[in-house]
Parts: sequence; structure tokens; C-alpha cells
Amino acid sequence: MTKLTLLCFLIGIGAASMTNLSVRAAGPDDDAIMSFKGTVNWAWATKPSGTIQMANPNPDRCSVIFSNLGPKGHLYEGNVAWDVAGPDSGVQQQWVAMAFTPAFNAEVTRIAIAVEHNSGSPNSFVLSLNADNGIQTPGKALHSWSVKQAPKFGTCCTLDVAKDEKGVRVHKGIQYWIVAQTNAGEDDTRMEWDLSPMGIEGNFAFNNGQGWYEYTAFTAAFAVYGKKID
Repeated sequence: MTKLTLLCFLIGIGAASMTNLSVRAAGPDDDAIMSFKGTVNWAWATKPSGTIQMANPNPDRCSVIFSNLGPKGHLYEGNVAWDVAGPDSGVQQQWVAMAFTPAFNAEVTRIAIAVEHNSGSPNSFVLSLNADNGIQTPGKALHSWSVKQAPKFGTCCTLDVAKDEKGVRVHKGIQYWIVAQTNAGEDDTRMEWDLSPMGIEGNFAFNNGQGWYEYTAFTAAFAVYGKKID
């Protein structure tokens, strides 16, 4: 799916699912980032960087538990993303969670996620691996990490990476969640979780401060790696 088709589709689902679609310039460069306000807020970088940074999301060649990353040089859509924002960021508070279901028992040792910095300070967010709560939204956090110094929104393809040498056990056929959120020290922070270039429409969850809600649209880019367990 091309970026233009993806953008047109997002605008379409936004208009269809909201009584009002609010569009405005936002971010450090007023004409470089457009904000789209609705049930779930998202952003579009109108002047994405032409510089491509090659990255290997799995240098240790761990087992791939889940991935919706694209090929080298296009791991994610660097100019269209779901907001991950604190309550004082200039947009509504919003946390985002993406689901995955392992095809085998495993220990998660590495998570790669395409979250970039839009505006505000500090440039950081909380990444967690969560269980499912039984109603298709995130439950208890099994492990969490503080991720700092994310790349600038509109660039590609640097990934945020969280590691755990011991590994976090996940089970075949059970749904889990990768969650990106802000903490109490990140009220001003606005991050962007870039979309997967695979054009996958599926269920995910968002939290605007009033609890988790299920939502269906294009999913954000991430990968989960680890050790396969027999």
C-alpha cells in the first residue's frame, strides 16, 4: 500500500468514525506536522526526511515471535503515526497498545518498536509487555522499560529497542500486548508510533485517560524476538 493510499484511507476512517475531524498544524515546525483529532489522534509529517538509515532489528538472529516490520530501508511508515501523548502535550492524553499472539512458546528477550519524538520534554516513553485482560484490551504489565532519546518523527528507520536477558515467558496461542505510554514525568511529551508498512488493518487498543478501548484501523510497527521453548 502506498503512503498516499494509506493517508487517504486514514482520513476516510477518521471521517467515518468521528462526528468532527479536526486538522491543524502542530509540532516544532508548524507546517511540517499535521494533527488529526478524533476518537484516536494521529499525525502526518508533511515533510519527511529523505535520509534513509539502514537498521537491523534483529542483529542477534533471535526467533521471530511476531513482526509487522517492513524490509530494510522501509521498516515502518516514517510520516504517519498514532499519537502517544501526555495530558499536557497539546493533544489529548493517549496511550496505544498493539496485540500479538505467539505461534510457539517463547521467552521474549528483545522488542523493537517504531516510536518517534514529536514534541515536548523529555524525549522518552514507557514500553511494556502486557498480558490480555480477557476482553481484548491490555491487562497486567509483565515487564516494562523506560525508552529514551527516540528518533525525530518523520525519519526512518531507527527503532527503539528494549532488552531483557532473562526473558519474559509467553505462551503459544495466547494474546499479549505491546504498550507505549507516558508516565507522570512525561506530561508534556508527545511521541508518534509509526504505522507498519505492511498495510495491515486490525484490532488494537487506546487509552485516553478513561481506560482502554478496542479500536480497528491500521496497526503500528513493532517486532518481538526471543528464544523458542519446546
